[in-house]
Amino acid sequence: MELVVVVVNFETPQLTRDCLESLEKEREGGPHFSVMLVENGSRDDSKEFLEQAIAERHWGSWVTLICESTNLGFAGGNNAAIRRVLGWQDPPTWVLLLNSDTIVHSGALEKAVSRMRRDSEIGVLSCMVRNRDGSVQNVCRRFWRPDRETVKALGLPYRFPRLFGWADPEDQEWNRETTAREVEWIGGAFMLLRVEALRVVGLLDETFFFYGEDVELCLRMRRAGWRVFFDPAGTVTHLGGGSSDEAKMAQRHRLELRWEARFSFLRRCYGPVSAAWVRGVYTVAVFLNLLSLSVSGRRGGPGWRRILLDLQVLLGGGRGRA
Repeated sequence: MELVVVVVNFETPQLTRDCLESLEKEREGGPHFSVMLVENGSRDDSKEFLEQAIAERHWGSWVTLICESTNLGFAGGNNAAIRRVLGWQDPPTWVLLLNSDTIVHSGALEKAVSRMRRDSEIGVLSCMVRNRDGSVQNVCRRFWRPDRETVKALGLPYRFPRLFGWADPEDQEWNRETTAREVEWIGGAFMLLRVEALRVVGLLDETFFFYGEDVELCLRMRRAGWRVFFDPAGTVTHLGGGSSDEAKMAQRHRLELRWEARFSFLRRCYGPVSAAWVRGVYTVAVFLNLLSLSVSGRRGGPGWRRILLDLQVLLGGGRGRA
């Protein structure tokens, strides 16, 4: 088996079925692959729905369903499959982490694998990821470094982009539709990993429950000498509205996970002092922003409520699980 695709389902059975249908079309003419489908402790009828879909569509020869009793998060769910794959007597060359709310377009797997074949220094790769409306989804960003986060918290990259554009985490100064290049980190919606590199750097860090694990893995890849690469030749559509939509995850809880992912990354990769410093800078900056809106008479609007929620999360320092 040349490639194993890992898809983690958490209460997205219809989207997962659609993702598998798009993968089925890639089985002819592309790399030889199978799918490890992880049912990640969903509280709905996902298990029964997916078992029925696999049986009705005769996918059993290339889709293996792994059922977990609890929600292990993004890192834990993917690792549950990756550990099995690495234990095979004849493991694949590549493992693809693919979100359940994606649609794979024709040739995407072959084009991504071809780039990895041509460059043995690439440890992890993303293809072109588009939103539901066809617009480009930014899956290539800069790391959350303490200096960048400090400058960003103060809003300087947006007020003075010529001087402080280097601190903009979105890294938008290049055309993603036409340019293949090395980047700092890529998102986990489509993450093609070289198994050889995984054996060197290790699996996803399960202290990150949801958000941040892709950033940290890419940093480990780069520190170990592997390239993190983006190639727009192949395309997938990331529909969104999957495991973290508002029906499954409250806004405050989602914010808690996002802030905690950032501070966990800083703490693990740059030390606890850096994480505490950045948290303090953001707390002050958010408070001043909230005060400015209140003084200007814009208190109570959606923007004001979102900033207030950010401040509550930053002061509370909470973390949670889905």
